[in-house]
Amino acid sequence: MATDKQTEANRQNAQKSTGPRTAEGKARSSMNHLTTGIDAKSAIIPGEDPAQLQALADRIGAELKPATEAERHQVDIIIHCDWKARRYVRCEAEIWRSTMERPLGRKEPNPVGYGYSLCPIVFSRLDRRVEVNERLSNHARHELERLQSNRFAAEAAEPAPQPVETEAPAEELGSNLQSAPEPAATGSPAPNPIPAAPKFGPESASDPRGTPDEAPPRSA
Repeated sequence: MATDKQTEANRQNAQKSTGPRTAEGKARSSMNHLTTGIDAKSAIIPGEDPAQLQALADRIGAELKPATEAERHQVDIIIHCDWKARRYVRCEAEIWRSTMERPLGRKEPNPVGYGYSLCPIVFSRLDRRVEVNERLSNHARHELERLQSNRFAAEAAEPAPQPVETEAPAEELGSNLQSAPEPAATGSPAPNPIPAAPKFGPESASDPRGTPDEAPPRSA
């Protein structure tokens, strides 16, 4: 049977999980608290109540919360060991009643010692069965804690889902773009102006000197 310290440790381990974050982790989490594989009718012997075994399986399953097949297997072992521990207690009581029946009927002064003297080997074998059952239960609990710790660590290591960025409409994207300034036109430099040629005509007659090319008129 589980001690108070083991029960509290299992409860604290169950609270360490922050829950799955990815789709795969959530799919595994949906299998939490798997139904026990124990058949309450086939696991009992005459004198035992299958409803009590089913109630025990429900309580332990709700406490330990197996989420995988491996975890459920360890929980089933714990349930079996707990049920057998109760059975061994009744078995020991029945052995005592059987061995003490005769001295009690005779009203002998030491019925307990007389009863034990009748079958010491039987009591020793029963004690060994109790010890083996307890070791098996403790081993299953340690293995369950290991499996759950690994699962909690794997769930905590799953990256948080990142928000999906939606693309803005093309019109909105176009409106945010700034038009680049047009580059200045780079043409060839303007040619130097050519000085105007002197005009020959009536305008130049007013100059008494005339032009260098004109000769003075000859007298008749």
